[in-house]
Amino acid sequence: MENNKQTGAHILKGAMILSIAVFISKLIGILYRIPLTGAIGDSGNGIFAPSYQVYMVMLTLSSVALPTAISKMVSERRAIGAYEDAHRVYKVAMIYSVLIGAILSVVLWFGADSISTIFFNMPEAALPMKALVPAIFLVAIMAVMRGYFQGMSSMTPTAISQVVEQFVHAIVSVVLAYMLLEKSLEAAVTGASFGTSVGALFALLVLVFVYYLIKPSINKRRRKSRTTTDETNGELLKKILIMSIPIMISSSIFSIMGLIDYSMIYKILPNTIEKMSLAGQLVNLPISDPEVLTSQTAIVNSLAGQFSTKYTTLINLPVNLILTLGMAVIPAISAAVAKQDFKDVRRKTNMVLKIGMLFAAPSAVGLMVFGDQVIRMLYSMAPDGGELLVYGSVSIIFITVAQITTGVLQGMGKQSIPTIHAAIACGVKVIANLILLSMPSMHIYGVVHSTSICYLIYAILNVVYLVRTIHIKINIKKLIIKPILVAAVMGIVSYVLFNLLVKVFGHATLMMLIVIPIAMVVYGVLGLLTRTITAKDLENVPGGRKLINKLFKEA
Repeated sequence: MENNKQTGAHILKGAMILSIAVFISKLIGILYRIPLTGAIGDSGNGIFAPSYQVYMVMLTLSSVALPTAISKMVSERRAIGAYEDAHRVYKVAMIYSVLIGAILSVVLWFGADSISTIFFNMPEAALPMKALVPAIFLVAIMAVMRGYFQGMSSMTPTAISQVVEQFVHAIVSVVLAYMLLEKSLEAAVTGASFGTSVGALFALLVLVFVYYLIKPSINKRRRKSRTTTDETNGELLKKILIMSIPIMISSSIFSIMGLIDYSMIYKILPNTIEKMSLAGQLVNLPISDPEVLTSQTAIVNSLAGQFSTKYTTLINLPVNLILTLGMAVIPAISAAVAKQDFKDVRRKTNMVLKIGMLFAAPSAVGLMVFGDQVIRMLYSMAPDGGELLVYGSVSIIFITVAQITTGVLQGMGKQSIPTIHAAIACGVKVIANLILLSMPSMHIYGVVHSTSICYLIYAILNVVYLVRTIHIKINIKKLIIKPILVAAVMGIVSYVLFNLLVKVFGHATLMMLIVIPIAMVVYGVLGLLTRTITAKDLENVPGGRKLINKLFKEA
């Protein structure tokens, strides 16, 4: 019993270390975009976006699923004392990963010119793509090493390497972008892309250093292996692929959808911009630089850059934070399914959905009210794009429900179901893109609205499946309507107070920073008064029990 408690505590500690590292990495990823956008502007981000999306697809194909598969296989073999077999998993996976990484790197290096022209009508994206080639190979190797360390229940090397990777990436990208800007915008974007490869190199060096530190210990355990699974290298590779491919397919859907998004933006939007130009409607675009408005290519690049850097980054920030809180219950759902306790599954699913909504609703309303001002504060040198957040912030609610229900389905062992639902939702998104991007009244907002539609359908399909299979009852009023209404009141109060303070004192950014914490208090108090937020809800949030004790200590 004591060993089980210690093991559970060790796993929890490891998960916490990884969560902190992921949060720090994402925070660095957001912050470095500010000076980078100051250098290359929205137009530069528009060139960078398709290059990076191709890179993300390559990563999904080469390495995204490997850490999970390898860590599970290594952990299983170490648990029965088969340390030599655990190390063979590492070696077989490394050979496979090196080959796949090398093949995809060669494909991108020689195919970058064709990809950038055929998919995006953007030859200038070829060099930034080539600058990402080393990263594909290096990350493939890192994926195996991270999986091996995690299989040994050592999360620290992965955590440190992630932070180092993002930190070096940020510094090098910004420095190279500013240094190369004098040559051309394309050169600056290429330098920013190369920062990704340099970051990957430093992260790999960290992992190699740690590996050689613990190699004597690994070899000692290998010599003392008590048992063997009698698996050939071919059988090990087959098991790695069987575990990896479903995860890869599931992960690749939205990476490929992102690729399709940018391809459609660069294929359809130029014609839409031409229609707007002939109708004298360019003034309706969210672009303040008159020089950009003189070139159709510059307009498309600027709009694509706003979508990729500002909209996507700021929408994903609250979503990632919400999912970190909400997904903590997924292992408990897996345990309940294993016991066939579907009543507990229903209870926990409702609980995690409510937690998600309690955070998603104010996040969506907050960005709807302050989206434009947030963009102006963070990107003062390129202040366009706030409208995308205003129109697209509702997607936070849909993404939250979709991703949480996906986690629940995965916890139930139904990995293929959300994959099918995601594919259907993405198919609808393609149709929506075709229609909305072609409309001059929509232009870039079309892809923002299609994203909301996509995740709404994804969420509905997941929820309907849960209703049909485990007969879950979703209390629409308690889970959805009440959080949205309380958030809406918060938004109205915030909007009125913000405008009043700006009229009296000026300094819009400072007034926004004052109003946001007031808005949080308003939401919390209203939530408690209307019983939208209960003591039980607070208990289910990390640190919530301590908050309850403080609130009612003197009562």
